[in-house]
Amino acid sequence: MKYGLFYQLDNLGEESADSECQPLPPHRGSKRRKSSSAVYNNSAWKQYARRSLGTPFPASLPVSPQPANDRLYELVQKATVTVLSTDATHSARSDACIKYARPIQYELAETQAFLSKLSISASNKPAKPDLISSITDTLNKVEQMRTEFKQHKKAKEQAEAAAAAKQKAEAEAEAKAKAKAAAAAATDAKQPEPSKPLPSAATPSAIKPPSEHGLKYREMYAKMMSDLAPRIKANREHKSFCFKQRGLITRGVGQLKDSWEFIIRTADNIKATLAEAQSPDVHQWMLNLVAKTMVKQAEREVSVAYHAAYPLAATAVLVMQQYPQLIDMLMIRWVKKCPFVIPEYVAKSPGQSTDDYLKMAGYKRNEDDELESESIYSERMAGMLALFAAIVQTPDIGDKPNPFPIYHGWVWLARMINMPPQAISPMLVQTFLSIAGTAMLNAYGSQMHKLLQAIHVQWLPKLTDTSPLAKAGKSNLTTFLEEYMQSGKLRECNGRNVKTR
Repeated sequence: MKYGLFYQLDNLGEESADSECQPLPPHRGSKRRKSSSAVYNNSAWKQYARRSLGTPFPASLPVSPQPANDRLYELVQKATVTVLSTDATHSARSDACIKYARPIQYELAETQAFLSKLSISASNKPAKPDLISSITDTLNKVEQMRTEFKQHKKAKEQAEAAAAAKQKAEAEAEAKAKAKAAAAAATDAKQPEPSKPLPSAATPSAIKPPSEHGLKYREMYAKMMSDLAPRIKANREHKSFCFKQRGLITRGVGQLKDSWEFIIRTADNIKATLAEAQSPDVHQWMLNLVAKTMVKQAEREVSVAYHAAYPLAATAVLVMQQYPQLIDMLMIRWVKKCPFVIPEYVAKSPGQSTDDYLKMAGYKRNEDDELESESIYSERMAGMLALFAAIVQTPDIGDKPNPFPIYHGWVWLARMINMPPQAISPMLVQTFLSIAGTAMLNAYGSQMHKLLQAIHVQWLPKLTDTSPLAKAGKSNLTTFLEEYMQSGKLRECNGRNVKTR
């Protein structure tokens, strides 16, 4: 708007049909004159009404018919004015610009002149030296106070830490001194413990030096739990994978039936799980979980139904054919829970507590922290040994041999009768023979016959234990062997003939 006004001041009297000038409208408070000249001037001013930029000024008022409400058209008709001349148009434009735009130009010029007289600049007068020195001293003092506060706080923290460490060391020294004094007093006043009989399977006569096989697998277990387990737990992805797959393996093993279809399906699922292992650590840990699940299934289910050992053993053999590392994992779990699989009678080390020794022998405590009974213990041991016997007697499946063949059964039985029998020994031997005895007779013939005669005639009479477990085991095994001597066949457990081809 202002630009248009200034433009008209600089171009008065010139023809500019395309001018973008948009002058301010006339003062609305001025009185209108009724003369023809007033009509003329007002009509001429309408040419400068607001319009969009670029719209040219009309050369004259329109003479075409106008709407009835057009005030300009009515005034023109009253004044009998039809067309404005070009000179009249220029004159009206000049008058309007001079009347409205020139005062604005004057005001602008006066403002510029006033501003030009003003001069604002920074003071060149220097500050007082005393003021600068005072400010500097104050800042230095503040900084010094801050430094002293930090040093004081640090020294206080160090003193408190030293005092706490000293107090802790004194408390530890005092506790050690008290413990030493108490131990000395207990040694001086020690009385022999009341004779509490050990379970018959852990009597002093059963304490033998641990076998090399037992030490080997116990060391493997300790290394696995100290090295491999922390690595799995530290990796969230590996831990989650193992936890998820363990549930699938547990359900599959728990749902096994005496059917080749179920056996194949379960073995394939386990092998697929092992194939999905994301690293060697995960693969090894999953093998451990498979072995743990199978041994636990034998401990719970096979111990009350020996025929359940056959489908579980066939599944294990199918997995071992592709992953033979499962054999060591099974032995690790067997030795941990049932050392009779080696076989060995666990030795009690010097200084070892009775509880630790019984735990090493495979005993458990119930919810009331009471040691389980002999019958429950012997049943669990027999169930886990039944799985071992079922695996060694499993024939070759398909075109692949059994990675844990019948030879291991012969080794186990020979070692067992070369050790003095204990209360649990007859029950374990009968369990093994009822599951794997027929397969061993088929494999070793007369040699197996001689071994059975040696058990009946030489080994069983050496059992002098009079506990109920020993008496029952000896009687049952004697009957079992006498039936064999009469019929030439061993009484085998039902369910052995699972179709594996």
